[in-house]
Amino acid sequence: MMKLLVYTDGTQDAARALEFAAELKKRLGAELAVITIRSGTHATEEPPPVGIDYPLTSRDSLPEGLQVLVDAIDVLDATGLLQAPETIRIQDVARGHLFACRTADDERIAFYECFGHFIDSLNHEIERHHYNLLIISPQSLGKLQRLMKGDPVRKLALDLYTSALVVRGGGPDSRYIVCADGSPSSKRQFPLLKDLLHSIRGTVDLIWVKRPDADKEDIRVAEECLQHALRWLETCDRTVAVHRLEGDNPADLIVDEAGDSSVIVMGASLRHDVYRRMLGSLPMQVLSRSQSSILLVKLPPEADADFLKASFTC
Repeated sequence: MMKLLVYTDGTQDAARALEFAAELKKRLGAELAVITIRSGTHATEEPPPVGIDYPLTSRDSLPEGLQVLVDAIDVLDATGLLQAPETIRIQDVARGHLFACRTADDERIAFYECFGHFIDSLNHEIERHHYNLLIISPQSLGKLQRLMKGDPVRKLALDLYTSALVVRGGGPDSRYIVCADGSPSSKRQFPLLKDLLHSIRGTVDLIWVKRPDADKEDIRVAEECLQHALRWLETCDRTVAVHRLEGDNPADLIVDEAGDSSVIVMGASLRHDVYRRMLGSLPMQVLSRSQSSILLVKLPPEADADFLKASFTC
């Protein structure tokens, strides 16, 4: 079973991530948890009412982080995933607070308020509970804001311990654009795509951008990857289009093809850390430019070999 973690900060952007996460849970039968992260410590605010059935009609009296989580209940209620309860029972946990709600099918959804550094707190919960995918919709920042505050999407691409779905323009029913150039990182995305395939209702497009200076081996490897992916998806009764583009700037071509309402699927680069931080990989370039949603797949190196096995089916 897939395990999904969705981040919320109470903004309208975060509501889109919650809606996407709710739909994935329903379509995949996945496990879902919701998290919000606060700077500072418990000591910076009044303690919440712990261990009692607290009425949601009094939500305005809760600390800010728990109010954000209660607002997330309302969003999930509107999707039909759960019905908002009349009360919640808050627990103290090591790094914050926790309460749980039940779906219509009596499945548990945990709601975490964590205190600490943003990426460290996410990674702590990912390691502890083995989440396969973080779903998040960070607020769009201008260039100056990114320079002043740092770019949260870049930090996720570099330092998150699991795959991330960055929700922007594309939704659960949008076209998925899978970047398949034959590189090890592009092959590593397919095991996760296989797990998500039953949730995809739109078309699945494969894209490869050939550089003008590509040699015969680059072309052969890319074509092998495209054809293998095409055969697999057609076996799974998917309508597939293949886009072969050419240019010096693959990131711009991918962004242009995707528009602002697709889901771009890319495998995270495992290049040397200094290279990624100084120059940026292709996925990081697309992340910084595209208005479409982006699924950045982070899997270990051995995952690229799995894609080429004959047993890789639906």
